[in-house]
Amino acid sequence: MTMTTRPQDETVADLVELLDDNLQEMFEERAAIREHDGRIVRSHAEALALLDVIERHPDALSGVIAFTVEYDNATHWIVTTDEDLAREHIARKKGAERAKRSVASTINKDFGGLAQITAVA
Repeated sequence: MTMTTRPQDETVADLVELLDDNLQEMFEERAAIREHDGRIVRSHAEALALLDVIERHPDALSGVIAFTVEYDNATHWIVTTDEDLAREHIARKKGAERAKRSVASTINKDFGGLAQITAVA
């Protein structure tokens, strides 16, 4: 997804570009609501909307994501900063991607708040 309009403030714009498509959509929706319903100037509405997104998704700007995948008759979790590399790894393993979420969400939903990571060579 491409943002409909670039945020007015350069810092906000740069940070919003780091968000995934769903979070960019959330940002735009929150900014529009704050601007229209709250009658707040656009630049202020955008800054507050970015804070809304970060409050709901604290690791949204971390650049780290988690994939839940199935291969070798088991569920595996891949934590990465490089989505393309992760998908190449999944393809090499002939795996099936089941979910792509934030690391925090994955740890909370799949591991009850605590996960141990073992490195893959």
